Amino acid sequence: MSSSADSGREGESSKWLDAHYDPVAGLNTFSSCIALADLNGDGDFKVNYEMIYVTCDITLATIFEQIPCRFIQMVAGDIGNGPYNMKLKVYKGTSLMSENALLDMPTGVATFLMDQNEPRTPAVAVASGPFIYVYKNLRPYFKFTLPALEVNPLEKEVWDQAKEDKIDPMTLKEMLDGIRDKAEVPLSVRSLRFLMLDPQEMEAFVNTYKLMPLKRQTVITCMGTLKKNMADEDAVCCLVIGTESGEIFILDPEAFTILTRVGLPSVPALLDVNGQYDIEYRITVACRNGNVYILRRDSKRPKYCMS
Repeated sequence: MSSSADSGREGESSKWLDAHYDPVAGLNTFSSCIALADLNGDGDFKVNYEMIYVTCDITLATIFEQIPCRFIQMVAGDIGNGPYNMKLKVYKGTSLMSENALLDMPTGVATFLMDQNEPRTPAVAVASGPFIYVYKNLRPYFKFTLPALEVNPLEKEVWDQAKEDKIDPMTLKEMLDGIRDKAEVPLSVRSLRFLMLDPQEMEAFVNTYKLMPLKRQTVITCMGTLKKNMADEDAVCCLVIGTESGEIFILDPEAFTILTRVGLPSVPALLDVNGQYDIEYRITVACRNGNVYILRRDSKRPKYCMS
């Protein structure tokens, strides 16, 4: 992995300058977890890096090495060891200035202005699972949770039977298998995890979770920002998020309530946002089914664009 990356670096001519390259930095990032912001409100821009972890045993990763040379500060998410010790780090040049622990593996990062207060310092939004963690002045400020999805009624019924010890774990597995094959509403994460277990692990799993309420929660797949009512560079912005359940949410920047919720034919993977929420906007969404859709302010359904 490292040798191929190095050979690619040597063999390619690029207009970008390597601001910093460290093959043993222990950092790994994707473009969906990169944003630019003036975190101090002093006109000095940073490159905001947020980490996404894709395998359980990565031993070598690199800082994203192609950075325009004028951006001298960055925020980086550090995976740590496996799914643990993930951190939000702020660098000035190559020097670590501060760090914050992350609670889970991030899937996206965005910086946005929440209000008109001075100094105009943006907040950092970190998407992780069904949550958005908002940092103000690089300190935890607010956690938004996606609304829960409808639970399959048949699934709930069989878990209620397991709760009352009316069925054994093997019977529960057979019934959940049957529901998964025919049901229109997908199974919850709990049931899917249970179906993956070996027979000797099932009883302990059932005893641990049978008394807990059954929930079905979606996760965030992509995130962007949308100007609220002005086109200025320092205007207040709404968060736009796409979810695994095939929906787009637009959130109020101050109260973090859901302003708009639109369903899509497939799971959104990439977002491109233009306009202002209170006037007119266009959200272009690339989905996993290979199609691109456009959402506008007055449209209740996405418009098919191209495939």
